[in-house]
Amino acid sequence: MADKNFKVKTGLTLPSPLPVDQGGTGQTSTTNTLNAILPLQTSNSGKVLSTDGTSTSWITPSVAYTRGTTSQRPASPTAGDLFFNTEKKAFEVWTGSAWVSVAVNGAVPLPPTIGTASLTALTASVPFTGPNDFGDAAISTYTATSNPGSISVSSATSPISITGLTAGTAYTFTVTATNAFGISNASSASNSVTTVNVPGAPTSVTAADTGIDGEALIAWTAPGSNGGSAITDYIVEYSSNSGSTYTVFSDGTSTATSATVTGLTIDTTYIFRVKAVNAIGTGTASTATSNYIPITHDAGAYFPIATTTVAANATSVTFSSIPQTYKHLQIRMSVACTASYYDADVAVRFNGNATNYYNSRMYATIGSVTGDKSASLQGLVARAGGAANIFGPAVVDILDYTSTNKNKTFKSLYGQSVGSSGYWMFNGGGWFDTAAITSITIAEANFSITNLAPNSTFTLYGIKG
Repeated sequence: MADKNFKVKTGLTLPSPLPVDQGGTGQTSTTNTLNAILPLQTSNSGKVLSTDGTSTSWITPSVAYTRGTTSQRPASPTAGDLFFNTEKKAFEVWTGSAWVSVAVNGAVPLPPTIGTASLTALTASVPFTGPNDFGDAAISTYTATSNPGSISVSSATSPISITGLTAGTAYTFTVTATNAFGISNASSASNSVTTVNVPGAPTSVTAADTGIDGEALIAWTAPGSNGGSAITDYIVEYSSNSGSTYTVFSDGTSTATSATVTGLTIDTTYIFRVKAVNAIGTGTASTATSNYIPITHDAGAYFPIATTTVAANATSVTFSSIPQTYKHLQIRMSVACTASYYDADVAVRFNGNATNYYNSRMYATIGSVTGDKSASLQGLVARAGGAANIFGPAVVDILDYTSTNKNKTFKSLYGQSVGSSGYWMFNGGGWFDTAAITSITIAEANFSITNLAPNSTFTLYGIKG
């Protein structure tokens, strides 16, 4: 039949939208028009639209696939079902008994399983377990990567060592597997490990005279933080004329917190500082000491080692760790006891001997009196009938205190108060032991019948000889 032109009579008004009974859809938009033509979409999610040329309907496709990780594969697949494995980066088909890769170029491995990372200094050890699915080719390498820093190291076996980490930084690590078709997804992140750091700076650094020309004894307190690794050495540096350029005296030969610096120039001003060393490296320098000027030491010169003043009632005062660098020692004291008592004298004991009344102290002879009693610094406190807290002075020289082949000898000069009178007395004697003296204790002779009174002061000196 020949085509005929559809003509609209002049003046005819067409309603909009065009009603269905006049050949229209009755809809006001293209979306509404399409929805009016299609079957209802409710409860048809995941279905596809099908037409037989006359009518349309929603149907479930005969073959569908989903995507996800290995653990997200369909739980009850039907033979022929497809699944895109995002870990293997390939399609898989369910054969009825297993999922088989159907990728055009082959599948990559599944991710490895990460282990527990550990540190040695600035090197991390990253263990892992290889996947049970290698993809479509054997795994050639595994690669561990740090976060932060993205430092990557590859190896064929576990664990993988990663070097070049930054001190004091927290790290986690992941591992990937590689075969001929590519790289797997990364494993989960490892535990966090923080690398160790260099030590902090030593504190309380001091410089003291040793009694020997051109020397200084440098002492310090260990830093509050060793950086997470044990301190192995200390470096002592000095600067002449208090300048900013430092010379290393010791490259650290022990973990002792003191060192004797030698070779200094007499009458030159020095300052000293100390650095701590651990397995990571050398820490920051301490604050410098006050100015120290080496002097020429005359034979017999006295050098102060330590001073103690009693703040409250005390049973004894002890000087320990006495340097063994002098010829003789001297104790100067001003001392009183807290109560009046006959023979409430002050005794000097050595090397921790404080319990044996007869063998712990110096022995001496004064006139016809012999034995232990006269070895005390008799009369430094009030005797019977006198008042308590009467101070008396005394000076005790201890000779050849470092010798180990002869008994030690001493001499003392002290003031004595008996009743209303007082006088000075010279005393001499010895300690029947050949051991070198490394500590000295001053105590009331009668074993805490009274105490050393507050403000009693004791100073230990070294004598060059």
